[in-house]
Amino acid sequence: MKMRRRTKKSSGGVAEWFVTYSDMVTLLLTFFVMLYSFSIIDMQKWEALVQSLRSSIGILEGGASIDDVPGIDEGGLSPVDMGELIGNNIKKSTETQKSTGQVDPFLKLYEQMSQYIAQNEIPAQLELSPTQTEILIRFKDYVLFDVGKAELKPEAKEILDRIAKMLLNYIDQIDRVRVEGHTDTQPINTIFYPTNWELSADRAIKVVRYFQEKHGFPGNKLSGEGYGEYYPIASNETEEGRAKNRRVDVQIVKAINVDNVQTIE
Repeated sequence: MKMRRRTKKSSGGVAEWFVTYSDMVTLLLTFFVMLYSFSIIDMQKWEALVQSLRSSIGILEGGASIDDVPGIDEGGLSPVDMGELIGNNIKKSTETQKSTGQVDPFLKLYEQMSQYIAQNEIPAQLELSPTQTEILIRFKDYVLFDVGKAELKPEAKEILDRIAKMLLNYIDQIDRVRVEGHTDTQPINTIFYPTNWELSADRAIKVVRYFQEKHGFPGNKLSGEGYGEYYPIASNETEEGRAKNRRVDVQIVKAINVDNVQTIE
């Protein structure tokens, strides 16, 4: 007598294993989202931490806590202007150093350059990095060069003369002076400059050579780079934006492993 195989009727729902599988996938997704959130670094807190550590190892009398930095609290960042924050930290650092009879020469260099640019109304932007290890002088292209050219203007040489003298006074505090040439996206096609690459590079090299040949700046502390139109700081869709992108950046990098503190007499 043959046995009849009974067929199991489907309940109409999903398979039991699928419920367990979907729970596992959901848990994995939650886990990776948590890992990603932990990996995001708050740059403002990071810079404040670096400054605190630098202060604690001898540049300042004592390091400031991250919680003491304006605009940072347990609930996150308040909309504090970064430039104002940096400026306040620089002022506080300088005042603290002066009160202890010691000052960081690199900060003195920044202060002197800031005064020179402000007093002479030079159309240039001066920035000090939050870690106080780099100074950026951002010249609009017309300050140093005529349109489409890479020959230093007479008034440009006067500006570079003063800057070179200040840099040489603090040469032991400087690791490198990096000059960068930048253009907008407007094409150029001349005998000397078939593309913006050549123009931006030649402008940077002209500044480097002037520092070395006119003022005897050490060649091993100089470098020149041309970036063409590929590192804009504004939109090239407007004339105002293109004017900002046409620039020459002078990046002054602080030397490490040197005595970065001077006693005030």
